Amino acid sequence: MALEEKLYANQFERNIVGSAIKTISNKWTFYILKDLFLGKKRFTQFQENRPNLDNKSLARCLKSMENNNLIEKKINDHETEYFLTSKGRKLNRVLYELIIFALDTHEGDFYTDDEITFIKETYIDILDLDG
Repeated sequence: MALEEKLYANQFERNIVGSAIKTISNKWTFYILKDLFLGKKRFTQFQENRPNLDNKSLARCLKSMENNNLIEKKINDHETEYFLTSKGRKLNRVLYELIIFALDTHEGDFYTDDEITFIKETYIDILDLDG
């Protein structure tokens, strides 16, 4: 049976794209990933400038990210730090494309063209797309 026939015959019932989207669909996951790409590692650093991110929500999000193998938690001398795994680092291009999609399809004049260019260039640096 050809691949196309298998796809249409539901041979591949598992929706891998849906599973991948579910992995990053938490309200705070994008922000935490961005922080990790920026070098932040600690619980309190993830909460900086986010007054709506309470301890319980952050802990739940970090645990989910850890369970999905996006991050790993290391405890040294009673200090907990979080790091991107290789799987988490692979999200850099996905996140960038989501940002580009959002910028290119936003309605209204929320950002100027110069601001859009700046945001795109900044995220290239943040997400280490040059390297």
